[in-house]
Order: sequence, then structure tokens, then C-alpha cells
Amino acid sequence: MSEISMPRLSDTMQEGTISRWLKQPGDEVKKGDVLAEIETDKATMDLEAYESGTLEKILVQGGETVPIGQAVAVIGSGSGAQNAGAEPAQQPAQEPSPAPATARTATEEAPAAPEPAADSKNQAPAAESTNVQQKVPETAERSDGASIKVSPLARRMAEEHNIDLHQLQGTGPGGRIVRDDIEDYLEQRGPTPSTATPETAPAAPPQEAPAPAQAAAPTAQPEAGAPPPDAEVVKLSRVQVLIARRLTESKQTIPHFYVSSEVDMTDVLAMRQTFNASAGEDGVKVTVNDLIVKACALALEKFPEVNSSLKDDQLIKYKRVNVGIAVDVPSGLVVPVIRDTNIKGVRSIAREAKELIAKARANKLSTADLEGGTFSVSNLGMMDASNFIAVINPPQAAILAVASARKQFVPVDGQPVIRDMMTMTISADHRIIYGATVARFLQEVKRLLHDPYSLLG
Repeated sequence: MSEISMPRLSDTMQEGTISRWLKQPGDEVKKGDVLAEIETDKATMDLEAYESGTLEKILVQGGETVPIGQAVAVIGSGSGAQNAGAEPAQQPAQEPSPAPATARTATEEAPAAPEPAADSKNQAPAAESTNVQQKVPETAERSDGASIKVSPLARRMAEEHNIDLHQLQGTGPGGRIVRDDIEDYLEQRGPTPSTATPETAPAAPPQEAPAPAQAAAPTAQPEAGAPPPDAEVVKLSRVQVLIARRLTESKQTIPHFYVSSEVDMTDVLAMRQTFNASAGEDGVKVTVNDLIVKACALALEKFPEVNSSLKDDQLIKYKRVNVGIAVDVPSGLVVPVIRDTNIKGVRSIAREAKELIAKARANKLSTADLEGGTFSVSNLGMMDASNFIAVINPPQAAILAVASARKQFVPVDGQPVIRDMMTMTISADHRIIYGATVARFLQEVKRLLHDPYSLLG
């Protein structure tokens, strides 16, 4: 018997959310079979079985988030799955109306418990102990006698924040209250004086304790800026929540600064048209972004400070140039990586970028596709954006934001001439690189784009 743990699926991953299980207890699995889908801070990944056997237990249910390294399932010979299948029949006296799968969930999800089991049986003492322990935190009674199901983590969070579970509507399997429900409630409730009340007025809590709950109740929330009744409220997916958390962390912990420059793209556009025409109808077509990515990669060779990151008190300068490209997907934004971009031809970059974008939009990116980036490019030129700035993708030192090319009158030899001008803005980490270095790097990118045939060498 062996445990399947939450793996580290990306270089920045600290925790993962089980999106859904593709296998159920009792199913035979082979090494390499996909057991579940996991939402990380970057994308949805597959959890694969590392050995063959029978999926005996699921320890973490769909919708729950656990740190990397925590056991999420057990694979064995099949005897554990048989025992688990028999457990629901032993519990009708304490859980009036669960389906077998729900009863099995209550048995399997507690990694540890604060008290020993009140009774044990010789057949499987460890499983019985977990089962008894789980009943204490997993269920409670509503005032109408109905059972409240709550995960151990959610119950612990509720106790820490003095939350009455009777006020919550669970969104987990079978109406179970999970971590997301507690976090949503805390966000809606906002700051509460309940923690300060015992210090300032020890005798007041019995009378004042209901006040925070009243303030957080749905009836009072509209006065605190809740959406109007005719508005549509859409719950963020776990991936969107993680993206929001990651970008917030980037802006709060990285001192961003920005440098912009206008680039004459007239020759680039003309060269691209000629280059693609020579490829024929079946050849790979090079995009403007492919040429910009190549220009950035060549400039990074000359400015290794930009191709670096900060870890503790050490500056890490990467030998390889791996450029990430921001891709818009239904769940938010992902940044797959083109490795060794500086030594690849533009057609190879175009071919790889096309494949990565297709995989991203089909939610098929692998861990390898997303790891190892040393610099990123975010292009909104196809969206007719005149100018924008991007948020740095940690732990990288910089990201380039590319806007649309627009026809403008510019002076050439003292005469107004219409040229295709494009604004690009680099966001940089001021702890690692400084204004003059970033400006020189941007000048080098601009020089390469002004001489587009230099990108083909």
C-alpha cells in the first residue's frame, strides 16, 4: 500500500486543488493512469499514478485544497477498497441519510484527529479510529435537525474566526462546507470587532457576539456595497483565484518600474510578408510576436541582468534564454515557455508558439511547458491596444508589454511620412535591474526590430 501525495507541478506551486477525480475507490489503475485533475497557480494539471494497483482510498475530495506533499489517495492491493466499501453499512445510526459515496468520504478525509477513537475493532483499528474521529468535525446539527457536513480544514478555520457554521451554505460534494466557503464568508464579512471585544469588555461577549454575525448576514450585506439584485454574480474558478493571488503578490512584493519606447515596425511588417510568402501555403507562418520574441531573446544575451531572478540575497543569472508568451485562455492567463529562444530560428519559434497556444486553449499544457521561463512577452497588439503595462511574472526580473502597430506621421529626412509605429513597455524589478540597464535593453530590442533581417541569422 502506498500514498499518492500532492505533487509539485510548477516551480511556484505551494498548494493544489483537486478539481475532480477521474478514478474512484475500487478502480484498477496502471502506472501512468490519470487519477485526477489538479488546479495549480498556473493551470490545470493531471495527477498520474506512480504504480499499478487498486485505488483504495480518496483522502482529499474534489474542490479541496491541500499543500504539496500531503497524501490525497491510497493505492494498494484492493483489500482497503473492499473495507472502505463496507464502512457505509456500519454507519447508519450516526449518519441518517448519506449515500455510500458520502459515507466513504467522511471516513477517508481526516488525515489526523485530536482525540482517540472511543471504540475500536480488531478487523481494522486504524481505519475505525479515523472513522470515529472524523464524525466529530465532519457533521453538526442544524436547528431543524438537518446534518451539516464540513471538511476538517473548514471546521478549523471556522473555529479560528468564530464563524457559526449554521450560517453557511456548503458548495462541496453533497452540500459539504469546504475551505472556499469559509474564505468567501470571511471576504464578505470583512473586519470584525469580535476579536477585540473580550479584551475591552470581558462581560460583553454573550450579548455582543451575535452582532458580527448579524453584520455579515445576507440581509445587511447590500448596505456594505453588495451587488444590486439584478446583477449576475459569478464565482471565480480556483485557477482564477490563484492567478489573482499570484498577481497581487507580484505587485505587493516586487518594486515595479516601467520604461516605454516607440518602435518603427514598417520594415518588420514588410519583411514578415515576404518571409511568409516564401514559405508557401503549407508552411509555418511567422507572426509579429514571433519576431518580437526573437528580438528579446537576442537582446537578453547582451543584457544578462534582465535574464535573471532574485532569491534571498542572491542574484541568479540564467545561462539559458527561455521566453514565456502570455496566452489568453477561458480560465484566465497562462505563460507557456519557449526554451533556448536565442538559438532557434524564427520559423522554429513560430511552430513552437503555435503548438503551445493550441495546447493552452485546449487545457493540455504540461508542467514542462510552464516551467523555466526567464523573461516574458505579453502582446495585446491584436486587441488594438494603443499602450499598456504588464505585471511581472515571478521570479522573473522583467516582462515586455507590446501594443498595436498604428500608422502615424513621423519625420523622415525632414518630411512627414506615414510609418507603422508600435509602443512597447517593459516592467522591471527594481531590486535586480535599474533604469539605465532597462533602457539600453529596450534600445537593443528596438535596433533589432529596425533591422528585421538580423533576426533571421
